[in-house]
Amino acid sequence: MSIVKRVFKMTLATVLSFMSAAVFADTPADELSGTWIDTTKYKDYPLVKLHFSGSKITVENMFDKTFTVEYEIKDREKDQFLVSFEYTYKVKRGNGRIIDRTERPVFLFHVEDGLPILSDHIFEYDGRGLILGNEYLKEENYREGFESLMKTKLNSRKPIPTYMEE
Repeated sequence: MSIVKRVFKMTLATVLSFMSAAVFADTPADELSGTWIDTTKYKDYPLVKLHFSGSKITVENMFDKTFTVEYEIKDREKDQFLVSFEYTYKVKRGNGRIIDRTERPVFLFHVEDGLPILSDHIFEYDGRGLILGNEYLKEENYREGFESLMKTKLNSRKPIPTYMEE
């Protein structure tokens, strides 16, 4: 076999191996698939659970009732992306009027030391910017009270004072 044919075959094998790795790489739906549990326990309230299946999320114990909606993936990077969905429900106001209220939670999917984490993605207007709220771990990795390094770092920043002291 000539050297040109050998180089061509080796190059083709390398290209095909990279292509197959890209085709079989995990998608966000694969990474999210399963049940995620809130790591923070509040009094006697049941833990919030997020069940991901395909392009749908079933949310349990976050609002008055369990519901299933489609979710969206945004800003995908290497080991990080945003997951969002929209949920509308009825609320009775103090004056007795019933209105529709819409919630649009956003979760940050990130990985620390091989551990996948979903964190509430919150923007603080006190000068800190992005902070993280409740965090969720997959059922098989669940640890009550868990807090990611990213949450600790982002949330420990001091707010910017709104006035100047003399």
